[in-house]
Amino acid sequence: MDVETKHILFRLKFGVAVLVCVLLGGTIGFWYIEDNVKTFLDSFFFTLVTVTTIGYGNITPETTAGKVLDIFVIISGVGAVVTTIPTFFELIIRNRIKEVLKLPTELTDKSDHYIVCGYGKVGKALVNSLTEEKKSFVVIEIDEDKVKDMVGNNIPVIEGDAGKDNVLERAGVKRAKYLLASLDDATNVFIVLTAKMLNTKIKITCKIEESANESKLKKAGADEVVCCHHMGAQMMMNVTG
Repeated sequence: MDVETKHILFRLKFGVAVLVCVLLGGTIGFWYIEDNVKTFLDSFFFTLVTVTTIGYGNITPETTAGKVLDIFVIISGVGAVVTTIPTFFELIIRNRIKEVLKLPTELTDKSDHYIVCGYGKVGKALVNSLTEEKKSFVVIEIDEDKVKDMVGNNIPVIEGDAGKDNVLERAGVKRAKYLLASLDDATNVFIVLTAKMLNTKIKITCKIEESANESKLKKAGADEVVCCHHMGAQMMMNVTG
């Protein structure tokens, strides 16, 4: 638990403790002091409406001691309420933000899914295609801004370096069927080697920037290697032909 959260919890506990003491003290005090307060429930009701500033006016303090107690209840009780309620919501919102930001660091529970390494132009296109086809997938991305963008768009993401064992394991590489590496050639080679060490059965398709690196990626364990430049050129030729 971080220091800021501890401070918020302390303020919340202190505010609640003060509020409980004010309600208890006011209830007992008005019951003993004021003759027009007939029952313990009436005393609690009067204390509660005073603390919440509702003030129906059906019960009012008539003695000097009752008025002094009422002043104490108003100042202490209203102060406690004003402190406790915002602090309570601040804690809820803070915990929610932490939960959202924590998502990219947690272990995925997916199985038979796709792992997309990198959320660049190719990675985004892969995510769009997988989403349209309703395939189960998770993205691995190291860039914090891209991770936040994906979290905001409800895209499953694991934050970290896709070439590291623990990051691939958090992405469920041992249970995944396919891995799509869309980063630069050197990084993709390392990703392929690491992924195959963790799961020899996983099918890996890599994007390459230099056709000369195709053999290296194949030796590293890639099942399919795609040169986006060549594929784009071929598609253009097919359209014009």
